[in-house]
Formats: sequence, C-alpha cells, structure tokens
Amino acid sequence: MELDLLSSRINLNHTCLKLEVSLYEIKTNHPKRTDLITSMQSSLKDIRRAMLVYDTLEKEFRTARQMNFNLERLNLEKIQEIQNLKRQIELNNIDL
Repeated sequence: MELDLLSSRINLNHTCLKLEVSLYEIKTNHPKRTDLITSMQSSLKDIRRAMLVYDTLEKEFRTARQMNFNLERLNLEKIQEIQNLKRQIELNNIDL
C-alpha cells in the first residue's frame, strides 16, 4: 500500500510538472494559441486540486490506519486479559 501511495503521488506530481512545462512552452512559442493555453490552465488547475484532495485523503488514511493498529493492539491485550481471568476462575474452581 505504501508503494502505491508513493507511486500515485509521484505520478500526480510528474503529470503536473509536465503540464506546467508544456504550458510554459506554448505561452512562450505560441502565445496566440489561447484555446490551448486556456485549456491547459484549466487542466493544471484540476490536477492541482486533485493533488490537494489526494494529500488530504492520504493523511486521513494514515490516521485511520494508525487508529486501527491501536485498536487491534488494545483488542489483543483485552483478549489476553480475558484468557488470564478464565484461567484464574478455573484454578479457583479447582481449589473449591
């Protein structure tokens, strides 16, 4: 999962960079191609927005995963406590 997250982040950043470079080149070499420039600026805005959403979702995912880990650990501790208490009850019943 970590590799997928990292790969996705790199791909988004790379796509954004490619679009920025292409936009710069078109503005420099073909400034009258406003149709392309406008379209690319809109696409760049969309990709940047997607990157912000991705960042937020990634942070939420990491937080949820940490909470899940903590709850799993707590659950295992409680299971162990229950098993210990059952053993104590069994020993107490034998002593009676």
